[in-house]
Amino acid sequence: MTEMPPPNSPNPSRVSVIVPTYQEADSLGALLDRLSRVREGGLELEALIVDDDSRDGTEEVVRDLSLPWVRLITRRGERGLSSAVLAGLRAASGDVLIVMDADLSHPPESIPDMLAALQSGADFVVGSRYVAGGGTEDGWGVLRWVNSKVATIMARPFTSVKDCMSGFIGFRRDTWLNAQDLDPVGYKIGLELIVKCRCTNVVEVPIHFSTRQYGQSKLTLKVQLEYLDHVLRLLRWKYPGWSSFVPFALVGISGIGVYAALLAIFGVILQDILSDDIQIILAILLTIGWNFTFDRWLAFWYARGDTIWRQFVGFLGVCSVPVVINFLVTIWLVGDHMVAPAAGAIGALVGSVAGVLFNWFVARAIVFRRNASD
Repeated sequence: MTEMPPPNSPNPSRVSVIVPTYQEADSLGALLDRLSRVREGGLELEALIVDDDSRDGTEEVVRDLSLPWVRLITRRGERGLSSAVLAGLRAASGDVLIVMDADLSHPPESIPDMLAALQSGADFVVGSRYVAGGGTEDGWGVLRWVNSKVATIMARPFTSVKDCMSGFIGFRRDTWLNAQDLDPVGYKIGLELIVKCRCTNVVEVPIHFSTRQYGQSKLTLKVQLEYLDHVLRLLRWKYPGWSSFVPFALVGISGIGVYAALLAIFGVILQDILSDDIQIILAILLTIGWNFTFDRWLAFWYARGDTIWRQFVGFLGVCSVPVVINFLVTIWLVGDHMVAPAAGAIGALVGSVAGVLFNWFVARAIVFRRNASD
């Protein structure tokens, strides 16, 4: 990573604007021109351009403009918007930190309003499209609007901010320094900072979100999937107990359907080969395998480094009580001339209700132990 030298010493009244870039050279000159006009209003401001080795002329644009308040950080061998923002935050010298996109979608002219909100007591400020006075440019597209709304709904467990997907954010340096366990993934660092900095007074400043004029949007399917992963990580960080128990319970519910389906299939293809008892035992073992696989992935994610076979044997032991109940109820109902799938569903439901809390507590304490470092 190459970097232009920083100022000699931090200035507490200084504002640092972090602009992550990847192939945004065409819009960079216009952005810096607008930031320059913001500075002319009496604001002491530095801009840190954090470029992921675009090789599109970004370095030449910054060099030719030769603005003393602009620093370029070129990252070699590493890419990603969130990690670029973190690199910029670490290199910033200001007491107030602003993050914005380089594609001219975020208006630099709103920075003074964001600073005023911080001065009035906010510990985090968001340039928002979805509050009174904010909006998006015509032609933004229905699919992109829906994507933004769905992403916002998914963030509700963490914040009531209407535009928590905004990449135009600001906060004080001490807020950034109080962050814990930063581990962002994808393109939305704002939600990570709101959660990990434990921000409670988040203020939204209205902005007009413009459609990008140059280059191509970075909002791909891969980025959207990364956001899902990010939300899951944040849930596990903020609500470790519930984010283990809820998936465990949901996997158990899915196991009821799997068990009933297996009995239906076995009743067709194995009717003349295996007895009812053996079919039920085989369906139970396969369902346990199903539950173990998804519990290990979703409910006890932190213990996947342990030996899988030891965990599986322990899981079988923990499940023994509800499994016995499941088997006996299923056998009884089948013997009472109930069709196997229906009997299996009832047996699995009774066993699950009887054992869900016991299974979760014991599995967490014995089978999927959390390491001291987790």
